[in-house]
Amino acid sequence: MPAPGAQPTGAQRPGTRRPGAAPSAGPGQGQGQGQGKRRGSAARSRRAAGRRDRFPPFRRVLRRGSPARRLNVTLICIIFALSLFAGRLVQLQGLDWSTYRQLAEQQRLIKIPIPAVRGAITTSDGKVLAMTVQTDVVFADPALIAAAKRPAIAAALAGPLAMPPARILQLINEHGPSPDYVALKAGVPAATGSRIISLDLPGINETPSYSRVYPNGDLAANLLGFTDTNQKTGELHGTAGVEYADNSLLAGKDGEEDVETGSQGQPIPLTQDDVHPQVPAENLRLTIQSDLQWEAQQACKARVRLTHAANCSIVIMDPKTGKILAMAQWPEFNPAAPKSVASTTDIPVADVFEPGSTAKVVTVAAALERGGQTPMSVYRIPDQIKVDGAWYHDAEIHPTVHYTVAGILANSSNVGMVQVVQHVSPSIQYQYYKKLGFGSVTGLGLPGESPGLLQPPSQWSADTRYTLSFGQGVGATAVQMASLYAAIANGGVRVQPSIIAGHTNSDGKYVTSPRPRRTRVLRAKTARELMRILQQVPMVDVAGSEPWGVIAGYSIAAKTGTAQLADPQRGGCLCEYGSSYIGIAPATDPQLVVAVHVQDPKTSDYFGDEVAGPVFNQVMKFALQTMKIPPDGGKRPKVRLTAP
Repeated sequence: MPAPGAQPTGAQRPGTRRPGAAPSAGPGQGQGQGQGKRRGSAARSRRAAGRRDRFPPFRRVLRRGSPARRLNVTLICIIFALSLFAGRLVQLQGLDWSTYRQLAEQQRLIKIPIPAVRGAITTSDGKVLAMTVQTDVVFADPALIAAAKRPAIAAALAGPLAMPPARILQLINEHGPSPDYVALKAGVPAATGSRIISLDLPGINETPSYSRVYPNGDLAANLLGFTDTNQKTGELHGTAGVEYADNSLLAGKDGEEDVETGSQGQPIPLTQDDVHPQVPAENLRLTIQSDLQWEAQQACKARVRLTHAANCSIVIMDPKTGKILAMAQWPEFNPAAPKSVASTTDIPVADVFEPGSTAKVVTVAAALERGGQTPMSVYRIPDQIKVDGAWYHDAEIHPTVHYTVAGILANSSNVGMVQVVQHVSPSIQYQYYKKLGFGSVTGLGLPGESPGLLQPPSQWSADTRYTLSFGQGVGATAVQMASLYAAIANGGVRVQPSIIAGHTNSDGKYVTSPRPRRTRVLRAKTARELMRILQQVPMVDVAGSEPWGVIAGYSIAAKTGTAQLADPQRGGCLCEYGSSYIGIAPATDPQLVVAVHVQDPKTSDYFGDEVAGPVFNQVMKFALQTMKIPPDGGKRPKVRLTAP
């Protein structure tokens, strides 16, 4: 039923007509024409509207989706995002947790080093040769120092730092690439550092460090060596001498402490620190006696200056124990500030020289033991002799004499040695040189030690066996020569030389070094015969106005040596000399061996008794008195040196 006011379906609206209906007539003709035009226009409009109604325009209609579908898609997206987070958490805490824990620990943990202070080196009588002290590095922070105050600060630091104020001011003003840190001076004593801090100068501060000091200056510097400082860690490490050879013992091992800190670098309270304790350094005690070392150094120094020699070395040794009581040289160096590595050479163990006549004892020993000779075997000795086409001569012209083997050694005849050595084969000669210490290191364990020069017989020339008989064509160090005579003095038993008496362990207990190796190298009878012959040498020298082997109240066994060397700087002429004097005292109960060598003296007197003899006399006399060795009366045995 139609709603109220609604027009019934199919009813005609006013002013319209049904299709096909004729227009109604109006009251008049004019009116009929006007109405006819309007009706025509209306009809055309209705036709056009009808066409539009049949073909309506296309319009996109947005329809709202299903809420259930939207909810499902949203849940899937949320679940996917949560799964990503969950996977990342599993990776971080289930798989890579240890890696990130380490990274976190590295960020909050700092390592504080606990340095092991380097051990001291002392002499056998307790004198400190090397020690480590705490020092400071005084530095400036130029950014904290006003320009107007810098001259006053430089003046205030000049006294404590022992530096010119202008130099300090220059360092502060010209601070280089790091404006926050300028090192003014390193190695400042701790007391001086405290004094500087008390001045409360703006921009001036210090950092602690350690320095190696040598209280007795250059005493035994060649033996001690020196140390360097690692620029990264600040640790001291040995570079030469005992400092290098026993570095692991002297250095110990640094410890460290792991501390947890916050973002500002402050320790976090109630956290547990991990401490790795240090391994304490050990102290070394040498066999050196300070008084003997000082006297030997002074004697060397005086002789070098007097003779303008290249160098001088002195070795004092106890033949029964092998302990080296002094090992001196000149020139010496300052171990706290060596000028160059070349200046730190340990001459007694590193420099090789021809021993000359001091090595004649090797030839005599071989002839006595393996050549069928005795001390009384007689030889005709002219002043020169020709053997296998080569001439050999003595140091001085003399008439033909008849010497016993003892006389040949005591008078140091080259002509006699050339004849004596013919009783032993080259292999035996080489064997005796070898077992008496030539061609191998002594066992001291010092860096730079040379084994000397000793060629095997296969490399010898035609005249090598003859030149070797009087100590030329072979090279030795001062310690090797001292060890040779110590073996003779000790009854033919060679005791390996030693320089370390003992050390303190980590508990502070002193531990004596192991006993050195002992090796018999000569028969006891041979050693006794050599000692009897060597006691004749001082009297022979006295006859030549060289009384350096005579010390009142003591019997002395000695031997001199003069080696003639080619000098390449002077056209290869044989005009460079090595002068030696080696003695044993008391000869009846040997307790000291003193070996002196002066290389290349530039004086008219170059023989061993003239150049090295006075040094031996001075040092041996001082050593006998210092060590309170009682005299034995000074009597020498009777040994026939000549024959009718």
